[in-house]
Amino acid sequence: MNMEDCERDIPSLIREWTRLNRGMMESLLSELIRHDTVNRVVSGTELECQQTLRRLMEELGLEAELYNPEEVPGFHEHPAYYPGKDYSNRPNLSAVWKGTGGGKSLLFSSHIDTAAVAPGWTTDPFLPRVENNRLYGLGSFDMKGGLTASLMAVRCLMELGIRLQGDVRIESVVDEEFGGANGTVAGRARGITADAVIIPEPTNLALYPAARGGALWRVTFRGTTGLSFSGEIIRNPANDAARFIMFLEAFELERGGLGGPAPWYEEQQELLPIIVTRLEAGDMNSPICDVGPVECHVDIWVECYPGVSEEQLRNEILQGYEHYCGITYGNGLQQPEFRRMIRFLPGCSVDPNFPLLPLLAEEIAAATGQPALVTGAPFACDAFVFNEYGTAPALILGPSGANAHAPDEYVDLDSLTLLVEIYASTLLGWCGQSEDQC
Repeated sequence: MNMEDCERDIPSLIREWTRLNRGMMESLLSELIRHDTVNRVVSGTELECQQTLRRLMEELGLEAELYNPEEVPGFHEHPAYYPGKDYSNRPNLSAVWKGTGGGKSLLFSSHIDTAAVAPGWTTDPFLPRVENNRLYGLGSFDMKGGLTASLMAVRCLMELGIRLQGDVRIESVVDEEFGGANGTVAGRARGITADAVIIPEPTNLALYPAARGGALWRVTFRGTTGLSFSGEIIRNPANDAARFIMFLEAFELERGGLGGPAPWYEEQQELLPIIVTRLEAGDMNSPICDVGPVECHVDIWVECYPGVSEEQLRNEILQGYEHYCGITYGNGLQQPEFRRMIRFLPGCSVDPNFPLLPLLAEEIAAATGQPALVTGAPFACDAFVFNEYGTAPALILGPSGANAHAPDEYVDLDSLTLLVEIYASTLLGWCGQSEDQC
């Protein structure tokens, strides 16, 4: 057939293929979910899942390799490297479908690790199940579903006999959760790059050219303990911590009424989360405590917009707390101590003129029948490694679902099928079809 017929028929062929191969998509995702890849903050158990995924990639005809981040030259020297992690038996996986030449390249960058198993799961989180068009399982939504869609998109084009001009790369990195990002850093230090990057984090089929930043701190208040039998002045740090938590609630609401930086956050009036993740005070080994603690720790996760540094965010909290209390640190207000629990994740954004943006928006609209929602992500992720360190612009686009980092996580299978179609059509438009095929 001629080029005009080819261009007209390929979208319908892609759509038909995705519908006919939905069962294969479910099976692949289920296989990944069965592997425990929980990020244990310092260590992890991603090896077996990565080996399985490499086998599946090689069976498809991709060139795939496993490599340990610690063995990558320049890994420790990369400006985004964060120390203190153990990468024993935690390899990254990189694969490529080579193009015929002359086109632009694209990288799908996913992470294989998951958050911890949250309390409250009603079924085994590693035993995938389908119910009401939802596939339940740990990591189904965040983000083994998106990883599956990227591999299925390549398979779709291969089985339709379509060759691309540009290279397509798929990577599955370790250690993204809990502010890890070192797996992503290792890929950049290894020189794995492309003209554009898609990160298949869950977005409910919205297109995110920007991501928030965030910090996880342990905030400590100190005091004195004992009983005031002789008029001793006792300062219970738990009272200071309680007042600080009340401030955080008010501060979160105050920030929620402010828009963010243009263009991706300018119209948003959403809360920037400030989450108290843990409280600790007193001697937990003692059967009872009859006096107050000498220290009280409040662990908090605080998000911010692109362009805000860790120091700026901390100072914003300290100044806000001082104003909330109506007293200065020099006049009796105890200044809380901040200690970083994980790396600071800087927010980031992509130039609105980046040419992959309109192409992706067009393919989303074509697949869903609705205009694409293009806005800033309501979360932080590893996109900053690409967008802040200049390796390649990274956009975020993934499936619909719910309960990320929560019990009964699931991905919507209709959205995942649409995502395969969107990815495959985008590859065709971005990488270019080989000219000798039509």
